Amino acid sequence: MDSVLKQILTQHVAKINLFLIGKSILELILFIIAMRVINKALHLFFEKIISRISHPETRKQYSTIRQLGIYLVDALLVLFFTTNILENFGIDMKPILATAGVLGVAVGFGGKKFVEDLFTGLSIILTGQVRVGDFVTINNSTGTVEKVTLTMIIIRTFNGDVHFLRNGQIDTIINQTKDFSMPLFHINVAYKTNITHAIHVLKELGEELRSMPEYSKFVLSDIEVFGLNEFYDSSIEILCRFKTTPHEQWMIKRKFNQMVKERFEKEGIEIPFPQVVVNKPIEAVEQ
Repeated sequence: MDSVLKQILTQHVAKINLFLIGKSILELILFIIAMRVINKALHLFFEKIISRISHPETRKQYSTIRQLGIYLVDALLVLFFTTNILENFGIDMKPILATAGVLGVAVGFGGKKFVEDLFTGLSIILTGQVRVGDFVTINNSTGTVEKVTLTMIIIRTFNGDVHFLRNGQIDTIINQTKDFSMPLFHINVAYKTNITHAIHVLKELGEELRSMPEYSKFVLSDIEVFGLNEFYDSSIEILCRFKTTPHEQWMIKRKFNQMVKERFEKEGIEIPFPQVVVNKPIEAVEQ
């Protein structure tokens, strides 16, 4: 077996000469140029399409498809270039690819996980579950989607960490920025508060926020105040929410919280904090 292998290697090494090396280097240069030109052309093509789309969600979908298209074209170019290089040195890959196919080769190299990732990735991309730029929670990773391929999704968290998630291992996707967002506000007030008055103030603040020029384009509906929601040890909770454009729910939430704090102080509405009541022992009182 070893002698046969040595004989095959000797035959291929004997075929290698300066001409083949020079030809291979030239093909490598042409391959790099072709890849850059094609990637640039695809980028410009999709940019032209995306620039004509006004809906932000559709733009994100096309941006993801653009990234996937460039990824597939690069894979095909690499396959084509590798096949040509191997043929220069007498290794014919065409019969192998023709009989087994690219997928068969992948499976032959232990590609069960690869195939699982591939089909899951296609399903995720075609159904628009995740797009580049979305803020998502996938499994236990939360952050902004930086890249979507057929095999993995790359997420960058708020503190800058990068998570690489195999598509085949994805169980749950929570997309917080698809179509619209709805930030919830859990407003806690003291038990002595006039709830009707507090709800009226919250509705006024909602109208005020929506009328502000710098925020009005991000708020898609009037504030919804659901009323008294929960009883806690030292407070009662009023639940309300806005409907906002994607990615802007956190900005709206911060602004509205500030407005509530300032207005409640003027209205004398108490926002309670945990308190502990200490009673003196009976013996101490009698003394």
